[in-house]
Amino acid sequence: MTLRCLVVDDEPVARKGLAAYVDQVPFLHLVGTCKSALEAATLLQEQPVDLLFLDIQMPDLTGIEFVRTLDTPPAVVFTTAYREYAIEGFELQALDYLVKPISFERFLKAANRARQFLRPSPAPESDHFFIKTDGQYVKIRLEEVLYFESDKDYLFIHTPRKRYMTLLSLKQLEQELPTERFVRVHRSFIVNLQHIEALESGHLTVAGRQIPISRNLQQTLFKNYVEGRLWKRE
Repeated sequence: MTLRCLVVDDEPVARKGLAAYVDQVPFLHLVGTCKSALEAATLLQEQPVDLLFLDIQMPDLTGIEFVRTLDTPPAVVFTTAYREYAIEGFELQALDYLVKPISFERFLKAANRARQFLRPSPAPESDHFFIKTDGQYVKIRLEEVLYFESDKDYLFIHTPRKRYMTLLSLKQLEQELPTERFVRVHRSFIVNLQHIEALESGHLTVAGRQIPISRNLQQTLFKNYVEGRLWKRE
């Protein structure tokens, strides 16, 4: 999940510093910086923003006054050199309140809080899904899937009975599948953990097919899914 961020501060140094912090956090994306609330209001009309890093003390319109003018404001983290505004800021349901000078550690804590607050609710778990293939919608049960294979623009779904072809990206699929049952072992493969038949150096076997796997992930799979069930000679 990537949060689209807007930095609003009348001080150039503060804007530059916060923008640099945003660039260091993988789940934050900077859509712009503004030197005033009026400039920010224009930008908000042009593109969606999930999170505001908003200075309070600005000419013409303070950050607090600006938030009050918005019908549906984004999530807000206030930034200011004055601690006395904290209570008023939290009354506007701000996620956090950063006092300048702001350390990266404190900034990251506020960013993580925003990510947790804005995280979408998980979709209800299901034991099946539908795909469109050959002009029809086909129901596929998760337990029947041996593995998913990506080949250029196509996705192949391998089951014991049939191989289905559809137009889906492996990245999109990875976000939807239950992580306790499926794992991406290679840029082109997601496997059903229940159907792993063997685990060797550099690959695993599913339904008789050898599928490449990274060394780090191989060690993780062995520790989580093999080691605890390994029969050993006394």
